[in-house]
Amino acid sequence: MTIQDRGPQVEAVAITFLILSWIAVCLRCYVKLYMIKLFKINDWLAVLSLASFTFFCTVVLTGEKRGTGRHIQDISKTDFSAAMMWWFCGEISYITTTALIKATIGMFLLQICTNTYQKCTIWIVIIVSTAFSLAYIPVLIFQCYPISYFWTRFLGGSGKCLPTTVIADMMYTHGVISTWSDWTLGILPGFLVRNLNMSPRTKVSVALILGLGALGSTASIVRFPYIHQLTKTSDFLWDNTDVSIWSTVEPGIGIVASSMATMRPLFVAFFSRSKLFGTTPRGNTYPRNTGQFGFFHERENISVDEIELHSDIGKTIRVTTTVTNTQSSLPGKNRDAGTNSSESERALKGEDKWGADLDTHTVEDVGYRATIEARAAV
Repeated sequence: MTIQDRGPQVEAVAITFLILSWIAVCLRCYVKLYMIKLFKINDWLAVLSLASFTFFCTVVLTGEKRGTGRHIQDISKTDFSAAMMWWFCGEISYITTTALIKATIGMFLLQICTNTYQKCTIWIVIIVSTAFSLAYIPVLIFQCYPISYFWTRFLGGSGKCLPTTVIADMMYTHGVISTWSDWTLGILPGFLVRNLNMSPRTKVSVALILGLGALGSTASIVRFPYIHQLTKTSDFLWDNTDVSIWSTVEPGIGIVASSMATMRPLFVAFFSRSKLFGTTPRGNTYPRNTGQFGFFHERENISVDEIELHSDIGKTIRVTTTVTNTQSSLPGKNRDAGTNSSESERALKGEDKWGADLDTHTVEDVGYRATIEARAAV
């Protein structure tokens, strides 16, 4: 009789996303440490997410070797008990990893926000997802008394556990919060770039780049139909194989996608040097954090469409320029708002080092006054 074994599927998914996650985070660290030279709290959270996900995948792979993905009759009681112990560890590390990923994406977007409601929205997402995770983890740890009864019950141990429906309901709640968080953080970049002076194509590309972290919600949605299988304990490791697989895919996609959102300087540097695309190097093709404009790559004669979003957005200086005509007519001068805006931009470029505490600079030119308000977001 052929033994049904879905363990290789569990193993393949775990190894694939573990490798992809390490590549993505390593490239993120390369960009932030070498190219941008600005490593911020969201990057540290990304590293912590990777460490937690690595532990999670290690637990999944170890559990697979002991019986995850196989029927109970095809596993010895000792192996089944060991696999359940690793499943127990995997539940806790899964919740920890997803909470860290939400915090990573949220802190990344907080560096871009200009409006109070946007910041409040992100903080609400971070606080709600983190608070529920902190409340959920103790329930998972103490769902059985003694704790070891979660896996020793299959060896004849004594104790008691919460009803399986309680854990399943909390997992459903976690899935809803996770999906809501991902979609909120994924849609928000559209509002961030809506009023920027960019072409529609550039706005769409920037919003998509910033919203990549929401891709993890797709796996969370796919995982929903399988959560009810947590209530089936007679053949637990076989019935919950899909839960194990999609619980690996969700944080894996989240880590990779959120790291890709910071790699634009790397892509710009690669394509500008690649002969395959018919381009040649032009000095430094990636920005470095020089204490000036970390968000934009400053070049001469820059146009709106050429503004590039970089990942060291913590040093962004947001500029609002208002030009008012203090005279109804000026002899010998016929200037429109576009000309004044250009002059303000040139004047702005002349201020090479404003510093993070700059509040207001005023430029006056023959009856025209340009008030430039700059605020650094750290």
